[in-house]
Amino acid sequence: MNIQDKITYSIAVTLFVIIFITSLTFTQLFVISDRNNKLIDLAEQNHKLTEYISESYSRSIEKDPVKFLKNSGYLEDTGNILNSDIIIADSRSNILSNFSGLSEQEISLLLSSGNQINRFFTISSLFSLISSKDTGRMIYESIGNSKYYVSIRDLKLDESSFLSVFIRQQDEIALPPLRYMFNLLLIFLIAGLISIIAGVLLGRNISGPLLKLNKSVSRISDGDYSEKIRIKSSDEIGLLAKNINLMKNKIQKSHQSLKEFTYMLSHEIKNMLTSINGYAVGITEGVYSSRKEIDSALNIIKNKTKDLENITESLLMLSKIENKIIEISKEKIDLAEITDELVKFYEKELEDNRLTILKSYNLPENIEVLSDKYLIQTVISNLINNAVKYSSASSEINIDLASDRNYVIFSVSNTGQNIPDDEKNRIFNVFYRSKTIDVKSIKGFGLGLAISKKIATILEGELDFSSKNDKNTFIFSIPLN
Repeated sequence: MNIQDKITYSIAVTLFVIIFITSLTFTQLFVISDRNNKLIDLAEQNHKLTEYISESYSRSIEKDPVKFLKNSGYLEDTGNILNSDIIIADSRSNILSNFSGLSEQEISLLLSSGNQINRFFTISSLFSLISSKDTGRMIYESIGNSKYYVSIRDLKLDESSFLSVFIRQQDEIALPPLRYMFNLLLIFLIAGLISIIAGVLLGRNISGPLLKLNKSVSRISDGDYSEKIRIKSSDEIGLLAKNINLMKNKIQKSHQSLKEFTYMLSHEIKNMLTSINGYAVGITEGVYSSRKEIDSALNIIKNKTKDLENITESLLMLSKIENKIIEISKEKIDLAEITDELVKFYEKELEDNRLTILKSYNLPENIEVLSDKYLIQTVISNLINNAVKYSSASSEINIDLASDRNYVIFSVSNTGQNIPDDEKNRIFNVFYRSKTIDVKSIKGFGLGLAISKKIATILEGELDFSSKNDKNTFIFSIPLN
């Protein structure tokens, strides 16, 4: 079952259950309303009777209320007319007049019943709530297999208090079985039809963008990055589509960079191996006969082998960082000393390119940096090496060390070709080398800055870059602890 069918099925079942429960709820509300309306009607009849008894007693020559109530033969006729049983009792629930077929025990059970309804919900009066203060005591009680509506109102004659009780037996509900089943079946069919239609429409509305995303992701996984996912939605699905587009663009750029890097790396390694093999064959076959020629060939083989070693080490470190298996140690390090030692490695390149390094160290004497010395050396070495390689001839390289409350800040600036804005965000990408500079004449594989950026993150520091007026500056912030 695909996601659209699952969503459609879930929505249809949910809506059907909601409609069914709502129907049952409103059916029950109508049943309750019908019961309450009959109780209220009974109470109104009881109220009219008590008013009539009070007026009749006031005009009667009989001034004994008990005798008057016992001799009130019209109560039975009134009950027959109203289809109700009328009972008169005193304040102690002693029966004075009983025009019902109930025994005194059953009447006592009704009068003492706890099934009293205090507030009456009615639909016919626009969902109104009627207080028991307006209706007297209202009871809905069962005796045997029969249910009774009971209205009890106070009746006051002179100084005596009595109870006027109206009792009406609930009629049995007679519904034609076939018609009832037909109506019930019709309700179920309508509810099912509404649920299915709503489920299909909502299912397509929800699953449509997801299915479109699925097709697009499948094409991306097959290496097709040409299509842009277009989903006009501001919800989570729209956000997912936007993130997939960003991911696709990054994968495409990374894939392109990887292809370029693979080609460049293969070409460089092949050239180095060819050179090593050529000089080695020349030595073994006697092409280089003098000691000077042999030493020169061996020196070239040594340098090419060192280049291969550097590439391997860079790739190995990058792999460790990416897989988070690099070990970090903490020791007290002297950044000024590390910087001075690393600068010495580039004396020949500085001399060949007529470059001058100007150092400025503004660190407090008691400053203490606890970090991984090897990783710090790697970043500083990469930054100095980068400045040396990309500096204009006969220019200056500025190296500064300063500090604030939380960081020691190492910065290196060189004068060279300005980096355009569209490349500034990619300069730390793996395998990336600037398109505005002739990189073929400059040794490198686009790994140094990427590794340095990742190391800075691992050490909880920062590595930033700025390029302005042909002045390129890298700023490495190292946490004090």
